[in-house]
Amino acid sequence: MSSFAGRMKEYPNMSLDRFDRENLHARAYFLSHCHKDHMKGLKGPLLKRKLKFSLTVKLYCSFVTKELLLSNPKYAFWEDHIVALELESPTLITLIDEASGEREELVVTLLPAGHCPGSV
Repeated sequence: MSSFAGRMKEYPNMSLDRFDRENLHARAYFLSHCHKDHMKGLKGPLLKRKLKFSLTVKLYCSFVTKELLLSNPKYAFWEDHIVALELESPTLITLIDEASGEREELVVTLLPAGHCPGSV
C-alpha cells in the first residue's frame, strides 16, 4: 500500500498517483502506472464531479497506461480528460486556475520505469 499523499511541495497545483482529499484541488493529475495503490480516488464521485464541470483539468500518463485505464469501464468517464505523453520527450503543460485564469507552465518528461507495462 502506498503511503504517498500525492503532492510534492515544489508543485502544489498537481497531484501524482493520488486522487482524493487535498488532491481534489489539483489543476492537473499524473498517473505513473495502473496499479491499485497508485489509483486511490481515481474513480471517486468528487473527482467525477470536478471533471464534469472543468474545461482544463487533465490526467497525464503514458500511452500504455491510458489504454489500460480506459479498457476498464469504471474509468470511461476519464476518456475526454486523459492526455497520453510521449516517453523521453519534454512536454509543456499549462495548469490553469479556472476561477482566476492564473496560468502556470511546467515541462514534464516521462521516463520509462520498467516496473510494469506503461509505468513511468
